[in-house]
Amino acid sequence: MSEWMVTTSSAVVLDEAILQLWLLGHSVEQATTQRMPAIQPPVPLRVLKSYITSQYRTYEMMHHYLHHPRHFAGQFMFPLSHSAKQHLIEKYYSFDESVIREILGKKLNSRTRKDLDEVHEKTGVKIISCRRQFDNLKRVMKKVEDAEGRTLVQDIEHQFLLPHYLARQYAHILFIANNRLDTFRKRLSCYQFSDFEYCGAVLMQYWTASTMDTLPEFDPQLAQDVRDLKSLVLNDRAVIDELRNRISNNLSQSAHPPVLERIQSNFKVVLRNMLSIGCMINQQKEVRNILGEIADKLVDAFMQVGWSSIDMDAFYSAMAAEFQNTASLASRYRERYGTNWIRLITGIKLISIRLFKQPTSQSILARSFTR
Repeated sequence: MSEWMVTTSSAVVLDEAILQLWLLGHSVEQATTQRMPAIQPPVPLRVLKSYITSQYRTYEMMHHYLHHPRHFAGQFMFPLSHSAKQHLIEKYYSFDESVIREILGKKLNSRTRKDLDEVHEKTGVKIISCRRQFDNLKRVMKKVEDAEGRTLVQDIEHQFLLPHYLARQYAHILFIANNRLDTFRKRLSCYQFSDFEYCGAVLMQYWTASTMDTLPEFDPQLAQDVRDLKSLVLNDRAVIDELRNRISNNLSQSAHPPVLERIQSNFKVVLRNMLSIGCMINQQKEVRNILGEIADKLVDAFMQVGWSSIDMDAFYSAMAAEFQNTASLASRYRERYGTNWIRLITGIKLISIRLFKQPTSQSILARSFTR
């Protein structure tokens, strides 16, 4: 019936095209209409509908088992090969990025589930499919939130038998959801799921504590060190001047004149904004706005004065490298805070570069380094 048909036994036939239509939430009638033009040679409508009805019945019978992938993988009710089971699990837990973009950062509760009608209207994805994707997220969250002994990605792979790439995506989504990071601020409306997933990955890698808790949390020691650095650096003009000069010299060797032209007057404000953002991560109410703050206080300010993403990359790389060379700052401080300085700068650099795009077709409204 389909060029994508996969036969796993005489008892169970999985048709990839029909499976996809079922996952998308199409009814039997809708699926029949969709598939009819592709069937060669043509078959009577009633034959195709009967075939699709049989396929749907099989998937509905598997539905409950797919909520518990490890149980599904070990059951013998459906005589499927190991690879077929893995494929079904992966497809069932796949998602539409447009749907997750509308859910991202919200609580995974009954109220959000009730609002999925709005997600359906915005994305055009059928409500049945929206509910499947939401329920999958909630199911994964509930399963891993109390687990210990593995990283979040490892635990999702273990509990749900998902391929590594998909487990990583779920991990980043859950990290954003668990920390309630705001992705709906007007300034952030131009960004897609992939942008936020990338930012979640960066935050998890550079700004969370190394613990065996499955759901990682922002590192309070990093936040404390940044607060200390803010006091040490911003209150010492000699440190600021030397760091600025060292970064200028570093950039002059890299041939980045647009950065050099603006660094002298803007350096202290950039430094202050960067350290202030780092201080947010241990404040639950403030950390929710961290992506918006990076976009507002750094990315938009760089855009306004004509910096490019290449300039930003060079500037942050120089800032990370020259900290240890700043003699005006006591060596004990450079040794104590050096690692967390690099963690802070690297996280901000990667996120800033990713968010470096025009928010809409409109120009950026009046924003400045002094915000």
